[in-house]
Amino acid sequence: MKIVTWNVNSLNARADYVGRFLDAEAPDVLAIQELKMEAAQVPRELFESRGYHLAMHAQPRWNGVLIASKAPISDVMAGLPAAEEDEARIIAATTFGVRFVDLYCPQGQAADSPKFAYKLRFYDGLIAWLRGVVTPDAPWVVLGDLNIAPCPEDIWDPAAFAGVPSFHPEEHARWAELVSFGLRDVVVEHTTPPFFTFWDYRGGAFHRHHGMRIDHVLTTAPVAARVTDVAVPRDWRKKVEGLTPSDHAPLVVILAE
Repeated sequence: MKIVTWNVNSLNARADYVGRFLDAEAPDVLAIQELKMEAAQVPRELFESRGYHLAMHAQPRWNGVLIASKAPISDVMAGLPAAEEDEARIIAATTFGVRFVDLYCPQGQAADSPKFAYKLRFYDGLIAWLRGVVTPDAPWVVLGDLNIAPCPEDIWDPAAFAGVPSFHPEEHARWAELVSFGLRDVVVEHTTPPFFTFWDYRGGAFHRHHGMRIDHVLTTAPVAARVTDVAVPRDWRKKVEGLTPSDHAPLVVILAE
């Protein structure tokens, strides 16, 4: 079973690119972040013509999350007001017998900005909710663009980013809470650093290997026991037939059946 999480940085801008990815990689479950469009504008045919069922939480112009699955989807929870504060950043659904939570967490902009304060509140609300619903011996996957590089090896220059959002002590404290009640970082368990998922468009960051690991797949033990491989296919961070990629590459996790 192939699970993919991918911040596409606008599905409107990347629809043809995503179509090529689906044809080439055929994930069983695809969690997308940054739709940047209303639900009515989402190109459902892009997914449904390829056999996917959809659940989404969208808003005009910004944010937005979507789960596409080759199996039927049930028990959809679109949004978590206690964390999101009117921004479309969380969707949960069950498919293939697993409960998936797809997240697009705030970036935070600057440590002294209101956006960083919002990021910390978002995490506090998210963690409080997950503590109340996640059962460690049940199959859960929490994935998406979490906008935190949890360890020094998860960022190309930890000294330069010390105290900067995505690599701030307050965020690291939230990360520790997030994984303290039964969630495991299966990516770090199956890869060797440096292992990045995001490269800024500016300054030739991708070609200079100036990246961050801010996209994640966290699972409970029953799912972690099924993980056989983890990969970031870097070719999907490159132009494809003239189509511009996202600044994130897809993060792929393979589960044994």
